[in-house]
Amino acid sequence: MTKYFYEKNTEFLESTVNKKFEEILWMSKEDFRQWVIDMRKEVVRLWDEKGQPPRVGYNEQEIIDQFNEMTSFPIHKFLVKDELTGEEDVIRNTSIIGNAVNQWFPTMMKTRINYTKDVEKGKSIYDYFAKDELLETFVTYASRHFKRDSFYHYSTPVKIDEVIELGSLQYKTDTVENFVNWFETKARSYDTHDYWFEPNSGENDYTGYNEDLKNQKYILISKDDLLKLNVPNGCKTNIEHKDAQMFRVRLYKKGQKVFPVGLKAFRVSFCQYAVNFPPLTAKYLYERYTEHFKTQEQINIYDPSSGWGGRLLGALSIDDERNIHYIGTDPNKDHNTTEGRTKYHEFADFFNTKTYRATGLFPKTHTFEIYQLGSEEIHKNENFKKYKGKLDLIFTSPPYFAKEAYSEDEEQSYKKFSQYDSWREGFLRKTLETCVEYLKNDRYLLWNIADAVFGGDMLPLEQDSIDILTSLGMEYKGKLKMSLAQMPGGNRVDAETGLPKAKNFCKVNGMWLKYEPIFIFYKPK
Repeated sequence: MTKYFYEKNTEFLESTVNKKFEEILWMSKEDFRQWVIDMRKEVVRLWDEKGQPPRVGYNEQEIIDQFNEMTSFPIHKFLVKDELTGEEDVIRNTSIIGNAVNQWFPTMMKTRINYTKDVEKGKSIYDYFAKDELLETFVTYASRHFKRDSFYHYSTPVKIDEVIELGSLQYKTDTVENFVNWFETKARSYDTHDYWFEPNSGENDYTGYNEDLKNQKYILISKDDLLKLNVPNGCKTNIEHKDAQMFRVRLYKKGQKVFPVGLKAFRVSFCQYAVNFPPLTAKYLYERYTEHFKTQEQINIYDPSSGWGGRLLGALSIDDERNIHYIGTDPNKDHNTTEGRTKYHEFADFFNTKTYRATGLFPKTHTFEIYQLGSEEIHKNENFKKYKGKLDLIFTSPPYFAKEAYSEDEEQSYKKFSQYDSWREGFLRKTLETCVEYLKNDRYLLWNIADAVFGGDMLPLEQDSIDILTSLGMEYKGKLKMSLAQMPGGNRVDAETGLPKAKNFCKVNGMWLKYEPIFIFYKPK
């Protein structure tokens, strides 16, 4: 039986390019560059031949287990208070449950992100692995993340007055010179740990995500004093970096493989990448905004931009008296599998046949219907017309104009409408007109969109959406704040106001969080 999803990336993790951290650390510049070349080739081979992107993934049983967890997950706890406003309007979903649906869509990380108005110049994570002209940039990034461990995945800075325990040895740090003397005379023979010197500005400020590294003081040494120390060459592998004059000591346990933990670097720092809508958040919204008619014989939910299937999965996982029928539109031909079928069909059928929803004592599954058309064109489809005035909820996260190139199909909206004004009228307005016309009265439309910088301009996606919908007779009921990542460090906060520099931010449990708006619209009775 054909599997339309990739599984755990064991072949890459067990390959010869998955070196130990110390092997990477001790490489010469030439050897490191060759390792990068070999590693890129292996990633591209697995991606092209087996549909396996550089992610860890889950095996089939783990996918089933994760999908089963979705049905009983306490989504009612997602809604929390924004401490800035006092309003309980923040959706705080930190769970990764449901992310396994990504494994049906290996092209997610091939999505090009466009920063300029020349949409052909956008880059994807795949491009960084596959394109020769990006090799040197890749080497630079990889050197920072693997050879100098910029994410602190493998080694930690040694703090002042830190008590280090290695086997039966115990040592309280004071100076670099004394640490080196202790390690070389007593700890080196254990052969379980080692250290290296990290180029440092001489300051101890840390502005990243790891709370344990903030407001710490570390043992430091100047380059002149470092060169006087009698240490192995492997400990000095990074001392020539950018003419640094001060260094910290980083201690690490030997034998750590660079991957899987190092795979995070490709997603976080090489370039932006497309992300799925959190399935559990979709489930929460579906249940909340169909509550007043949940015993209806069938609830028709329309998703104009089905994307990577996160919202479809959220609908399938609803486990109460509701009978859900999900209708999705998306023109992306990368999702095709066999004649008349797409990846949406494949993973929805997987969910409806493999999870306990189908195999338990009281089986119950939800239905779905997929149209491989753009939402600006769907009103022309004769079969879709049966839903006119019969949709019970509309919820999507539409394209942000040409910010993300999901595929190279000519049917993609950024291809059809190359200028923002024409896209707003030809795609956004036409989509919303269809939504309003097909939505029942006394029903909701949820619109997840945020302003985006494109080609140096800020696209007014939020206000344009609000203006179009209100002009069509929809009542604006405000917004929910779908929280994203914590914003680290002083470099993201205005020194004068003490507030984040991001456009959309909130505060939850003392943390500054970015958020994406989910605008709530109601169609009156």
